[in-house]
Amino acid sequence: MSGATDHIAAERLVEYWLDELDPVATEAIDAHLLGCDFCGAELDSVIGLGEAVRGAFVEGRVPGFVTSEFVARLRESGAHVREYRIEQDGTVNCTVAPEDDFLVSRLQVQLEGVDRVDAEVQLSRQDETLRLEDVPFDVHAGEVLWVPKLTDVRQLPSTVLHIRLLAIGTAGAREIGRYTLNHQPWS
Repeated sequence: MSGATDHIAAERLVEYWLDELDPVATEAIDAHLLGCDFCGAELDSVIGLGEAVRGAFVEGRVPGFVTSEFVARLRESGAHVREYRIEQDGTVNCTVAPEDDFLVSRLQVQLEGVDRVDAEVQLSRQDETLRLEDVPFDVHAGEVLWVPKLTDVRQLPSTVLHIRLLAIGTAGAREIGRYTLNHQPWS
């Protein structure tokens, strides 16, 4: 951002939008945005993308792994959250009610010494496995939180979902938990 033609990197605009920068960096970006229409338009794009992703998640069209703090904010906003706690290598019977806004699976797992967790998610009726890398986890609570696409879950017949958690390190991948969710449609 030293010259008039220098632009702010997209990653930096995201940090700015999320209020993750120190006051000096924030002030510098504020000043730059006042004189740079290009960066202002880029920031508008970042904000628009964030709002679109947030909207898709709230509508149940996007799955993901989240934090406990995120689930708490959902509840505080008035969302109806159905939760299932699943012990490491365990199984749970589950469903989703018409009034549920979100479905959360709290996967219990030993995480001491783990730096990165990847997850594999597979429906029993599909050959395809969804691999998600570097998912958020809470070492102290010993859990990983999965939020499925609610629009899909609502349409499922009796189905089994498998989730496998992997600790990723310099020696490669090591399985740290396997979970089975026996879904039944709401009746």
